[in-house]
Amino acid sequence: MLKNLLVVLSLATFISGCVNIPESLRVDESVALTTFTDVKDNNVAHLGNNARWGGVIAKIENNADNTMLEVVHFQLSSSTRPLQKDQTQGRFKVYYAGFLDPVIYKEGRSITAVGTIAKNESGKIGEHEYDYPVLTANNVHLWKEIKKIDVNVTHQPMWYTPSLWYAPRPRHYSPIFYPINKNVKQASSSKKSN
Repeated sequence: MLKNLLVVLSLATFISGCVNIPESLRVDESVALTTFTDVKDNNVAHLGNNARWGGVIAKIENNADNTMLEVVHFQLSSSTRPLQKDQTQGRFKVYYAGFLDPVIYKEGRSITAVGTIAKNESGKIGEHEYDYPVLTANNVHLWKEIKKIDVNVTHQPMWYTPSLWYAPRPRHYSPIFYPINKNVKQASSSKKSN
């Protein structure tokens, strides 16, 4: 019984792990993926290797036979979505054999690409010389934009607010309702009579 339970739990964990990654970005478990930092340090040793990198689009160019994306690299989450932070490890170029519409694949959108590593390209970021790692992509996955919702609640003055019923209020009592005050009055009147 325990053995069957362990098999079912391990199968469920395996299936749920696969569900998080979009179909277009999945690779067989036997395929070794080369990291961005390995290629940045030594491109020649990794030519032709498989890779899955992601980040934010910095530039897009449509050429006659392909589309080039310049991407600011970010680490990938377990679902292969880029985790945007204040620091990056650099940039890379993605070449996709087909047309990617620049209105959809615009600057600032998050992508993840799967493909093979090609020879580095020299280029410039502004006036700065830069050596770009290159990925020849089989698939490019565009991630949906995450909309932030304002959760601040503003109260109108005429709305019913239950919190007002529980707020502490100062209590003002009249001396008539205090028995001790009556005693004080009686004591003061008895002193006058003496």
